[in-house]
Amino acid sequence: MKKSIILILFAFILWGCEDFLDVNESLDNDERTTPNYMLPAVLGNMAYAHYGQAETTSYITQYVTTEFGFTAVKDRWDYRSVLRVGAWRRHYFDVAGNAKKMIGFAEEEGSNNYVGVGKVMLAYSFLTATDMFGDMPVLDALTGIYNPTYDSQDVVYAQVEVWLNEGIEALKNADITDREMSSGEDHIFAGDTQKWLSFAYAIKARMKIHTANFTGGYNDILNYVDLARQNWHDPLFAYITNADSDWYRNMWGPSRPSPQWDFADIRNSLNASIHTDFFMHAMNLSGEHDPRLYELTTPGANNNYLSVPASTGRGALDMEDFAVLYNGYWTRDDSPIVFITNEELYFIEAEAAFYNGDMERAYQAYLNGISSNFQRLGIAGAFNAYRNSSAVALNSGQLNIAHIMMQKYIALYLQPETWVDMRRYGYGNHAYPQLEYPENALDIYDGKWIVRLPYDPQTEYIYNPNEIARLGARDDLWVVTPFWWIENSTLSNP
Repeated sequence: MKKSIILILFAFILWGCEDFLDVNESLDNDERTTPNYMLPAVLGNMAYAHYGQAETTSYITQYVTTEFGFTAVKDRWDYRSVLRVGAWRRHYFDVAGNAKKMIGFAEEEGSNNYVGVGKVMLAYSFLTATDMFGDMPVLDALTGIYNPTYDSQDVVYAQVEVWLNEGIEALKNADITDREMSSGEDHIFAGDTQKWLSFAYAIKARMKIHTANFTGGYNDILNYVDLARQNWHDPLFAYITNADSDWYRNMWGPSRPSPQWDFADIRNSLNASIHTDFFMHAMNLSGEHDPRLYELTTPGANNNYLSVPASTGRGALDMEDFAVLYNGYWTRDDSPIVFITNEELYFIEAEAAFYNGDMERAYQAYLNGISSNFQRLGIAGAFNAYRNSSAVALNSGQLNIAHIMMQKYIALYLQPETWVDMRRYGYGNHAYPQLEYPENALDIYDGKWIVRLPYDPQTEYIYNPNEIARLGARDDLWVVTPFWWIENSTLSNP
């Protein structure tokens, strides 16, 4: 894997430049800058990386499917002819590389605030990347080694925890002697280290819920949730209303932004996508349309909300009878990107408390997660009626894991974390009732679900072929081969 680092100025007020991601600097280059100029790049690139992960996984998790039913990747999970997997590059080159360099500059000048934020974002980027790919370089990563060893995923997780602990310590030690961090540099929390601390604890809670079923630690998760709640604000990256450049627009939006050539692989296809039967099942748990549906999408002709089984295409059905997927809460040009939502934190709490045997806490967190989602979408007044419907467990004694995971599925519409959840539960109907294997997935998978993305052929197959061969990562069945926390999950069976 080529080790280069992108040094770019991503200040909100200076967006729109075609040179946005074009400045690559060797690790051997001693060119200097200061961390305040690098933080906007880290945060902005992470927003693009988050979107890119979501755009890929939302077809796997059956929020949407293509109207055609025969596209290679989205419908068939066929990566055999894919030449580029941009999620790999966006992690290593765009986010992690900048974060590590920023941390170094901040450590040299003694700015604990930038050290802390940098380590939190480095941890977050590695966590989301390993959850997409599995084994990956972490100990050799970003060191100048051109053929780094791929570490097993448990090693990656351990290093993520190290960075989180170091980031938390640095944030706690931040003071007025640090370099200023305001909204001009920090587009997430405007330099508020207490909010960054809460985000760091939320990442810990998310990471631990991935593995607690086989490593233990539900008490730790609940403790991290409590710490996150102390100063919780959504880690939200905002885009500009009525922007005149693709750099300012959320890539989920109807203008289908593509800021430059290397975003082509993740340009949204919502104009040619439709809802699946599984998603519409989730939106009809009460026997009638969930009121959130109208905030996430716009009904089709004659107020229709048609759907089809994943990967089958719409056939002879009229596209106008399917929902318009643009201009919902998450799919406007100015929609935010949120790295971890308030709702997700509640559902992590609900799941951890459920398995910890604290059913009252689990039930209250479950209700809070649903209520928080109604509030986000601007329909808080509709919550009580929904709560009293058959869509919601009546009490803690009735609560089961499907109640929690289906409501989390709805609340995390178009979010990449849903793919983690589905794989933890083995795509099982005990957690996701009526979820069905896509009809047009490749026959060679023999009914196995996709569980990982392939490594980027443009870098890994060329620059690190020995490691790719050692892993067997060029095998056609690699994408259905489980990695560490999937192999060890005890949640796959009811």
